[in-house]
Amino acid sequence: MGSWRLEWTRMLRTRRLLALVATFVILGFGMPVLTYFLPDLIKSGASGLQVTVEQQTAADALRGFAGNVGQLGTLVVAVVAAASVTLDGNVMLARFYRSRIHSSSALVLPRYAVVTAASVVALTLGTLAAAYETRVLFGGFSAGAVAVGLVLQFTWLCFVTAIVVLFASVLRSVVGVVGAAIAVLLALALLGSVLPDASWLPSRLAASGAVLLDHAAGNLWHAVVTTVVAAAAMLAVGVRRLGRREL
Repeated sequence: MGSWRLEWTRMLRTRRLLALVATFVILGFGMPVLTYFLPDLIKSGASGLQVTVEQQTAADALRGFAGNVGQLGTLVVAVVAAASVTLDGNVMLARFYRSRIHSSSALVLPRYAVVTAASVVALTLGTLAAAYETRVLFGGFSAGAVAVGLVLQFTWLCFVTAIVVLFASVLRSVVGVVGAAIAVLLALALLGSVLPDASWLPSRLAASGAVLLDHAAGNLWHAVVTTVVAAAAMLAVGVRRLGRREL
């Protein structure tokens, strides 16, 4: 229980939770506002040209938020997770932890769980902010689709932090872990654009809130299964490797 409390204390004192919440809440309030004024911004920048801009809707605002969560939000989560999970970048701190915690799972899992929970809290607050601002500016929308999309994006964030744990078991530098994780995420996005059938890729869940505004959740369950299995496998390998690695 002490490890879990310690990790939450670190998350609060280092202001990593604040960084996560600020990022998602700013996106939540900002994207509906930007979407609302987008036609005016385009027309004002057209320099007298005749421009026809479609009227933006609540779905457009929520798509914008979900898309930014899948990009900027994922990047921030990866950085915070790497800073939280990378154990051996500071040798003295690593020795302190390893001299008191002898189980690799007890060493890694609290960090993984806390950073994932913090990301979920931030995403939830950001989604609530986006839903509120969208309702104020545009009116009603499909709350059920947004709720299901939120759960699927939770799954995506668990996958992202599992990637970070895996690379933290291989690399000792926070920068290196972030770079490797981003490379994998970019590769998944690239695969999704070139494969004829990418319905099973975890990257399908990155902006699943936007997808669900147009489609049912049925075509995302293959991606959910792949994401959960891959996250569990990477977490297991990462825990095992970190437990066996020498300082």
